[in-house]
Formats: sequence, C-alpha cells, structure tokens
Amino acid sequence: TWFVIYYGFILCSLTLTGLAGFINYALVGAKQDTIERVAGFTLSDSGNTGVMIAGFSSLGWTYLVFLVFFYLDREGCKLIYHLKMKPQGSEDTTFCQNVKDWILMWPSLVMYSCVSYWAILKVAFYGKKVCGHDPSSKEGLKAANKDISTEAESLDEVSTAVPQGADVSEEDITTRV
Repeated sequence: TWFVIYYGFILCSLTLTGLAGFINYALVGAKQDTIERVAGFTLSDSGNTGVMIAGFSSLGWTYLVFLVFFYLDREGCKLIYHLKMKPQGSEDTTFCQNVKDWILMWPSLVMYSCVSYWAILKVAFYGKKVCGHDPSSKEGLKAANKDISTEAESLDEVSTAVPQGADVSEEDITTRV
C-alpha cells in the first residue's frame, strides 16, 4: 500500500494533476455559464485574464524548474571532469540537444505518468499476476543471449569470408550471410 500511495498518488499524479489544472485554466472561457450558475457570480474579463495567466504561469514555473535541472546537470558534469571520473567532454551535449530535451521533458513526463497509472490500475484490478518483466527473466535472458551469439557467429563468418581491406558494400555482406 505504501508503494501505491507514494508511487501512484504522489509521483505519477503530480504531472497529471498539473495537466488537469492547465486544461481547467485553459477552458475557463468555455465554462463561463457553469461558473455563473454554480457560483452565482460572473467573472469579468479581467477575472478571466487572471485565471488564464495563472494557468499558463504554472506551465512556465514547471519549465523554469526543468531549466534548473539542466543547470545542475551541467554543473555535475564539471564535477565529474574535475574529479577525473570520465574524460573531458564525454558527458557534454550540444545546446540544440539540450533545448530539444528541455522542451520535450514535460510531454515525456505526462506520457510516463499515463503509462504508470495504467500499470497501477492493472495491478489494482488483476493483482500480482500481471507483475513481471519477461525480458529480464532467466528464460528471456537465455533467449537474448542465444540471439546475440547467433548474430556474432554470422558476423564472424562474414568477416572471415571477406578478405582484409577488400572494398565490399553492405549489399554484398547481406547476400553472403
């Protein structure tokens, strides 16, 4: 139960709760009639604008926090290089790569939260019988090992069939295998 409470309702729900709040703020204009009927008062245009700003600023704050994560990652790389744990530049990423990752971080976390909630719901309804990770089971590892060994053997056959330094295209190699 602690796992479900912590993982399901705290970690996974934060991103989805933020998404629901963002959608709620974005639809405030469409919900104007319901707000007037239920709450008994009319939101002015400035009230609508304030609600919209609050919704969009929550997304802005989220991206600001993500920016701090990227700064910490950059500083962590400097520490790794200073301690000579890895060669200089081995952990560096380009500016464009960082911008792309920064932009896609929120949608990725939303999708991850959806998949996590789906998994939690499956466990809640079906129990432990749906738990497992077949690729890491003994049989799964044996099958993967066998595939890797077979592929390595076929590559060895190709490398021994082709003389060193010969000009061979990829098409030639696939026809020989």
